[in-house]
Amino acid sequence: MEETEYDLPDFEHTISRSDLAESDRETQLEVMRTWFFQNFEDPAERTPYESREGGYIWIWGGPYEAEDELGAEFGGLVDDDVIDELSKELGTICWEWAPTEKPGDYDEYLVDDIAQITEFYHNFSSGILDIKALLKTEVSSPVKNCFFRLLFVNVITALETYLSDAFINSVIPDAQLIRRFVENSPEFKSEKMPLSQVFKAAEEIEQRVKAHLADVVWHNLSRVKPMYRDVLSVTFPQDIGNLTRAVLKRHDIVHRNGKSKAGDEILITQEDVTNLIHEIEKFVQFVDQDLSEARANSWVNKDASR
Repeated sequence: MEETEYDLPDFEHTISRSDLAESDRETQLEVMRTWFFQNFEDPAERTPYESREGGYIWIWGGPYEAEDELGAEFGGLVDDDVIDELSKELGTICWEWAPTEKPGDYDEYLVDDIAQITEFYHNFSSGILDIKALLKTEVSSPVKNCFFRLLFVNVITALETYLSDAFINSVIPDAQLIRRFVENSPEFKSEKMPLSQVFKAAEEIEQRVKAHLADVVWHNLSRVKPMYRDVLSVTFPQDIGNLTRAVLKRHDIVHRNGKSKAGDEILITQEDVTNLIHEIEKFVQFVDQDLSEARANSWVNKDASR
């Protein structure tokens, strides 16, 4: 039976198991480290994340722990203390690992599963998890209200970041969607120009759209809702009254230093932040599902037209 060979860090040379066993400690560490990163990756690289399910969805397999995998591959070949050293090093990077990409990973049925969660939702979920972690922080009573006001505002920021990233990154790379945006945007529809300027305007249209989208107030849901509907064919939930009221409260917190128009201090509790997170997670999940389906249908239609 042919002896197993491991890649050296330069990926141009290999070393056999028997030679690895006789090698110095540094060489053993380098070879094991190279082998590990050839076979395992941080799940943040491509593993779908779903806060409703409590974290990563391990569709590729896993989670794997470095100590277990290194022990299974190199135990009895390399001293345990060498394996333990590398395991601790890898543990500072990530506690749980996913397998690296293999041929066949992206079979059609798996692509369908992944398409249900956009990268924008992944980023949104990461931000919300950070806020949830901060909610567990012990804060002294005199500054509690200020602390929870900041988190309340941060939840709204996570929402508007999702809405802006999802819209801009869906529209800008797609000439058809840019055209649809221009044709449906009130600001562009009302613009008049001499015929002599048409070609110049056409050349500059992408930059003008980018500049326009950069100025959109993305937490203004009444303004953003028709943009999603008319350009991306994505709908918002019918009842967004709670979110609208939360956005108005956010305005007072940010622009009136935490006071209402009447000058009364706005009191925000831990429960208020938790309830807002719940409302916004439901909203974003609803929108993201619609966005995923719209993008999938768009890809199918484009492929069919080729």
